[in-house]
Amino acid sequence: CYLGSTGEGKMEGQIKMLQAKISDLESHQQFQADQAAIQAAQSDMLTTLRNIRAAMSAASGGSGCGNGDGGSGGGASSKELQTLKEENEKLKKINAKQQYRITHLVRNLEETQIEES
Repeated sequence: CYLGSTGEGKMEGQIKMLQAKISDLESHQQFQADQAAIQAAQSDMLTTLRNIRAAMSAASGGSGCGNGDGGSGGGASSKELQTLKEENEKLKKINAKQQYRITHLVRNLEETQIEES
């Protein structure tokens, strides 16, 4: 009977060892599944960041970020500058017309006041 109890102890030890191995394998499989999910999320994030960078580059006139000073550019593109110059010229013309009208109105007002007195 003594040998039988030793055999049962060995069996229980082997069962515990097999259960531990199964547990390790299951946790390893879960780790691999988690790693795959993390890699997929990182790949999606990288794609999103590349799209954002491309959109920012396109919005800044394609000049990109490499202007030598490590900054993000911030300068207007030549198209934007041309648009701003055209708008500035239009506003200067409008301002000149308004100044002429104001001067003319003030002169007429002064002449009217002189005639009344």
